[in-house]
Amino acid sequence: MENNVKKPGFFKYVIISSLIVIAVGSYPLLKYFTVNQINSIVFGYIISLVNAIIGYQLNTMAFSKPTKSFMVLVFGGMGIRLIIVLLFLVILLQFTGLDSLSLVGSVFFFYTLFISIEIYFLHKMQSQVKKHNLDTADADHTK
Repeated sequence: MENNVKKPGFFKYVIISSLIVIAVGSYPLLKYFTVNQINSIVFGYIISLVNAIIGYQLNTMAFSKPTKSFMVLVFGGMGIRLIIVLLFLVILLQFTGLDSLSLVGSVFFFYTLFISIEIYFLHKMQSQVKKHNLDTADADHTK
């Protein structure tokens, strides 16, 4: 990806979506959940957030690669990250007293939210690259 193509605000969307979830979910969490369940949800959020940040970095790196390498980095990265997330879940469930339903539910919810944002931004970045390439081709053609 060339430097003149503007990168979309992935982190801004992750922060905004996180704040919305916190705003909507804070009252029910504090009212009806135990401290252990809340801790489990926070750990699930952190696991999914780290996964999303690593995914964004991989996807950004993949845009400067040829198509085959791009596919390997994006889809292979998703698969490997999913396996790592599952390993962290197993480790946390086996060696901590965290609530399993809250932890797994939180990871699933935030993983789905963040992967949706990741896919949206992959599409947005691809659209910008195509538009930039078309603009460059038109400029070269008119010379």
